[in-house]
Amino acid sequence: MRIIALIPVYNEANTLVSVLDSLSGQVDRLLMVDDGSSDGSLNLARKWAHQRGGIEILRMPENRGMSTALREGFVHLVALLRRGILMAEDILITIDADGQHDSGEIGDLCAYMEAQRLDVALTRRDFSLYPIHKRLGNYLMTLWGRLWSGFSYQDIESGFRAMRIRVLPDLLDYYAGYRYSCAQEIAVLTARLGFRVDNRFRTVIRLYRSQTGIHDVLINAAFGFWAFARWIMGRKVVNRPAMALPVIKSEKS
Repeated sequence: MRIIALIPVYNEANTLVSVLDSLSGQVDRLLMVDDGSSDGSLNLARKWAHQRGGIEILRMPENRGMSTALREGFVHLVALLRRGILMAEDILITIDADGQHDSGEIGDLCAYMEAQRLDVALTRRDFSLYPIHKRLGNYLMTLWGRLWSGFSYQDIESGFRAMRIRVLPDLLDYYAGYRYSCAQEIAVLTARLGFRVDNRFRTVIRLYRSQTGIHDVLINAAFGFWAFARWIMGRKVVNRPAMALPVIKSEKS
């Protein structure tokens, strides 16, 4: 079993290098998707890659949102799975590039997945740093996700999650990936597709940062329902070619 970290990046020049440094000793493979950054994030990642190696970088031609960046990463990883470079039981970690997640928890999260025999482990955040309106908003979004997923989530919006690589092909059949739809879509679809999901692993958030507004919240909520609707009607998304272009190829096999 190997561990792969997928990092969507959009204008994270202040934190990206420290996040990459922390991940390099925790995972076997790094995949970064630059979502059309304009602040030098891509150049920093290129420099890090030339100095450290062991990373693949994909670049979106323009900013399309975190969920689209994740979808491009998923498509790339499924291609590696089909080529035999990755194995079905390998574990994918999705982690933000802003430093809010503690990469030191990755080992414990993967051990938890193994012990519980899980396909998907969505972490449950400590909300100590969150203002009351964000806690309330997360509670309401979690209730909404429970309704369409049929699973008793406690924190559906966490971006720090672990998934078996074998989850991705089925997930991509229904995952649209638009702006910030990923939290609801992934949670609803992985539960409805019959994977063994869990939301009990507690994680500490090291800083509070919110980049989403009410428009993004409405999109996220709508796509949670639409993910359920696509699943129940068996309406798979149209297979689209990947938009991201490879920038740096990994030196690891």
